[in-house]
Amino acid sequence: MFRMFERNVVDRSKIRSVYKSETFPTTGYGYVYNLDPALVEKIKQAFFTFPWAGSALQAEFKNEDRFVPIDYKKDWNIIRKIDAANGVKYTCK
Repeated sequence: MFRMFERNVVDRSKIRSVYKSETFPTTGYGYVYNLDPALVEKIKQAFFTFPWAGSALQAEFKNEDRFVPIDYKKDWNIIRKIDAANGVKYTCK
């Protein structure tokens, strides 16, 4: 939300907060389960050693300086709770 304010995508004066959830990752990257383990390690190394200094990521995520590992069961648990409370279902058609 604050990044959207900074980019003038959303007018801060028109936002009224009625609920504040737990913090959760704003995005995530992954790999398919059946990749060769050696390739998985190279992918992880590329993300976790990526140089943020001077990058577009550093400009976008001013308070961050690296990628961090996340676990969907733990880190997005609050999203699943909110979805359940709102009756949201993710089913294939």
